Amino acid sequence: MDITRETLDKWAKSLGLDMIGVASIDGYRHVAPQWNPLSILPKAKSIIVYAKSIPRSYFRGIEEGTMWMRANRYLPPQPAYYLCRIFEDNGWLAVPCSPMAAERWPDGVVFKEGKPAPNVTPDIQLAAQLAGLGEIGFNGLFLTPQFGVRQSLGMIFTEAEIEPNQPFPSGQICDRENCKACVQGCPAGALAAKPVERQVGDQTITVGEICREKCSFCVNGAFPDTSLATAPPNRLTAACARACIACLEDSGKIQTNYKSPFRRREAWGFATFEA
Repeated sequence: MDITRETLDKWAKSLGLDMIGVASIDGYRHVAPQWNPLSILPKAKSIIVYAKSIPRSYFRGIEEGTMWMRANRYLPPQPAYYLCRIFEDNGWLAVPCSPMAAERWPDGVVFKEGKPAPNVTPDIQLAAQLAGLGEIGFNGLFLTPQFGVRQSLGMIFTEAEIEPNQPFPSGQICDRENCKACVQGCPAGALAAKPVERQVGDQTITVGEICREKCSFCVNGAFPDTSLATAPPNRLTAACARACIACLEDSGKIQTNYKSPFRRREAWGFATFEA
């Protein structure tokens, strides 16, 4: 291996990151070019996904219905910049990825026959599960054993070979068959119990079907996507995500040492267009 996991962990810690994982490039052999990191860096050998926790307090005001505070799904460019600098200082090329709404693309002119149109947009949640950080939940949000939905993600690709993590097994955090707290917690009825299949490496997982129109007009804590107004909203602080936080904490599925429960009274909520 070109870089040891111990070294990578040390670099992540120096940047204040809480989690870091490596996905094998083998997980992308069958991913379409429009969504494939190899379209950006053809000689990439490692996909690196990292995360930083979002304080639980960021969700308190919306849970109380008194203050709306956005929780960012993706980390700002700074950690990627410095991590890429560290790789380059050690002689290895690394390319940052800026996650934006997949619905933006393609928005450029194909420069060569057989090549994808700009911009190629790898799925950061897919990469995060392949990198062993956690799993995509039934609510379509990324869940980790440490924080549940409460983390922001970032991603870079590198030509350095690093020992990969095993993909995270689906179902260890999200009990798709018996829970559905996220579905029950959506007062707008935008998240359905009807499952939709998607592929994560060798795993076939299910996520709930989402009514895009109802979700886009959510008044229960969702925020518009900052990269495209017509893209699905940021649901990290929405009713479905907050129901998931309460469920995972109460069931002991995630690591927590809080002295008081997240949900302290019956949840508030409005159906779409009701408020």
